[in-house]
Amino acid sequence: MSRVTTIDIANKLGVSRGTVSKALNGRGKIDERTRKMVQKAAAEMGYKKLWNDSDIGLITSGKTLSIMIQEQLFGDMYWSAFVKNFGEEASRKNLKCTVDVVSAEEEANLLLPKSFAMDPPEGIVTIGPISEDYYKLIQSSNVPAVYVDTAHTVSDADIFGDTLFICNREYTGKMTTHLIDRGHNKLAFVTSYYNCRSFNERWLGFCDAIEAGGFQVTKKFIYGMSPNEKIEDIRSWIASLKELPTAFVCANDFFALAVKASLNEAGLDVPKDIALCGFDNGASLAVLYPDLTTVDSSADYMGKRAMQQLSWRLENPTAPYEVIKITSKIYYRNSTEGYVFN
Repeated sequence: MSRVTTIDIANKLGVSRGTVSKALNGRGKIDERTRKMVQKAAAEMGYKKLWNDSDIGLITSGKTLSIMIQEQLFGDMYWSAFVKNFGEEASRKNLKCTVDVVSAEEEANLLLPKSFAMDPPEGIVTIGPISEDYYKLIQSSNVPAVYVDTAHTVSDADIFGDTLFICNREYTGKMTTHLIDRGHNKLAFVTSYYNCRSFNERWLGFCDAIEAGGFQVTKKFIYGMSPNEKIEDIRSWIASLKELPTAFVCANDFFALAVKASLNEAGLDVPKDIALCGFDNGASLAVLYPDLTTVDSSADYMGKRAMQQLSWRLENPTAPYEVIKITSKIYYRNSTEGYVFN
């Protein structure tokens, strides 16, 4: 079977090749409905993108490595930076790098991407909150793999392969402690239900700081711990609060921007009325709100480091699995530093 191309996808959907490229690369202006339609079709057709188009020189020899990414994350700007740097590091080692999209159906039915049958990889890196059973599926393939994050239920002792994390718990704890030291004693936390281990670690870091500060977690100020608490409903949750916290700590920058929009809609200002911080420091969201206090998740470095680890794993397939924690930096900006207690 020949490799699926952007022309094939364009012909199937009746759109231009340029529209397909924009949707898959996360670049250029395109409406969200079209982007999702193209990404869904790409996943269903077994599309595999070689990350050597404009950013990475063409590699015609060497082993093929697969970056496995969930359908809903394909084209996300944060992960695009990871993929770009992973690919550049691969090219320096004479390795070919592809992106394999895991559709929701494939994940639910525990099926490897269709493209694996056409061109099986010799190494895998996964990004995004894939289910625990799907991690087990990848492990059972006996292809050396490196995982960026893992399922929230997986402990260090039970990882399915080499796994990379930012120091999530530590940095969220430090940010929260910083807020407490500034006088905040009514703090909220916003996350996504059982999204991934990183989010769970950030929640634990928040709880650590609250406890160390001599306070208790206020249940009414916690959002996203239930499957019914979705990010698109955050406006109604904030509107329902009879008392507001003085600060929101969010599991990522996207949630922080959703909180800010909801507060603005309610006539409240960040940081005049409420302090706010996130996590990731992604370039695309930083453009929307450059004053956000956040932790740098270092997508560029994580991409390079994941490639380095996978390269090592290919040479050392029987070595014990490793848990790698990456240090980073907190950027304290006006969204927290501009808050003044009355």
